[in-house]
Amino acid sequence: MRYMPKVMIADDIQMIRRALKIALLDAGITGIVEAKNGLEVVEHLKQDKFDLIVCDWEMPEMSGIETLRYVRQNAQHKDTPFVMVTSVAEPEKIRQAMIDGVTDYIVKPVKPDLFVGKIMFVLRKLNKFKQQDLDADTVKEWVIS
Repeated sequence: MRYMPKVMIADDIQMIRRALKIALLDAGITGIVEAKNGLEVVEHLKQDKFDLIVCDWEMPEMSGIETLRYVRQNAQHKDTPFVMVTSVAEPEKIRQAMIDGVTDYIVKPVKPDLFVGKIMFVLRKLNKFKQQDLDADTVKEWVIS
């Protein structure tokens, strides 16, 4: 039985969560949980461990940068890869996210193939998920454009 990573997608816009989820599902990743803000991320993290968190910066209740800081300060989750997918593109904010420990930073709008390519790169770096572990029928061509 192959290992299926658990991925959390956090964004306050349901359409964006859905688009990111579909891109991952098309790539063969099915262990996906959704959250609409950072508080929901925290609640999920209290109950489970994830292999990757994909998070928007601009969310109500608890922003993505606050969520990143929570994750990095939490002993159980501090090493969880955290990819920011956001429209926030100011260099000083990107630097701040890097200082706070973001694993990767993707500026919206993002092409599905770029998103999946970066996610697969992060997961493969962790040796948790290898392309050859996927069923041939579910593998898409991963092209970084």
